Amino acid sequence: MFEVRDCEAGGMNSEGTMCLEKELACREFFDTEDSAWDAFLESIAQGHFQQTSMWARAKSIEGWRPIRVRLFEGDDLKGGFQILWRKTRSGRIGYISKGPVLVDEGHEFKQRCFEAITSSCKRHGLQALIVQAPDQSTIEDDIFARNRFVPNRLVEVIKATMCIDLGGSAEEIEAGIRKTARVEIRQAEQRGITIREGNEKDAGAFFRLMAVTCARQGCSPSPASEAAVLALWKAFSGQGRIRVTFAEYAGEPVAGALCLILGDRVTLWKKGWSGAQRERHPNQLLTYEAIRWAHQNGYKIFDCAGMAYNTAVSLSRGEPLTDAQKQGRDFFLLGYGAKPLLLPGSWIYFRNPVIRFAYSKAASSPWLTKFTRRFAK
Repeated sequence: MFEVRDCEAGGMNSEGTMCLEKELACREFFDTEDSAWDAFLESIAQGHFQQTSMWARAKSIEGWRPIRVRLFEGDDLKGGFQILWRKTRSGRIGYISKGPVLVDEGHEFKQRCFEAITSSCKRHGLQALIVQAPDQSTIEDDIFARNRFVPNRLVEVIKATMCIDLGGSAEEIEAGIRKTARVEIRQAEQRGITIREGNEKDAGAFFRLMAVTCARQGCSPSPASEAAVLALWKAFSGQGRIRVTFAEYAGEPVAGALCLILGDRVTLWKKGWSGAQRERHPNQLLTYEAIRWAHQNGYKIFDCAGMAYNTAVSLSRGEPLTDAQKQGRDFFLLGYGAKPLLLPGSWIYFRNPVIRFAYSKAASSPWLTKFTRRFAK
């Protein structure tokens, strides 16, 4: 059924095609521009911006390099994955975020794909690889375990998000917004808050707003610099896949939102707020405008790019939220009709069996935990 390649399993033929079995053809790519792969991701529900070559191009400023493997049936692209990797003091580490992406998630095809993943680790000398499957993927835990992956407790990975369904009418979306939020949106407009769409020259303004927000929350900004925000803009703007907006008062930016776009999904990836003009509700109008814009332009999903896992679990179980859960970003976005979505767990593969064994024991041994965490540095 699959294209036959004249090479041994796990080897490379004269055309530069990696073969895991005779009927499976895999081709490796290393470019940070790959329009064919990005178009494939746009065509499939499991495609996310983290798997695009645009994302690889943006992350290159931080030292990440791509390995992109495409899986073919004849000349038809049936899926694949993008690894981003970089050198650390413990060797090369990589991650596959929101991948692998497969047209067919049948058991046999998934297993062949994971053979390609581990083969790529060996071929390119990756010491460790973290994988989180796409949202709502059917890739089961036993596929990971069978291929010598272990649950990831080494690196923090987002385990839940919340999304707004944009498939209904404008009236239905408005009806899903909390009453207090609707009042504050009207007040923002009445009190002089305006929305302006940004461009490349606004990378510094957005980074400063984000950095102030991170300082207030006691965390480091990501992207970590104005240059990284600019690299993101340049990578995604050529395809119209990024939108930065500002809530302004008297011509001064007070809050900013950065959305990344792929397929039918708009992801509210980053926000920033100076902390000023609270009584004028700049964040409320900024969020509402982003949702309204996404709906008016025909997108179907508005992804809020993360949610506290315990809050998502409580809502999924129909449990009332605690006072603590009713504070901050999550409760704010729930007021716009967002619904929780639990994401697939993340897994890690260690090429070295000794490290793999040590890591499997780390949960019960503090010194081993410290030892294995060196691979995240």
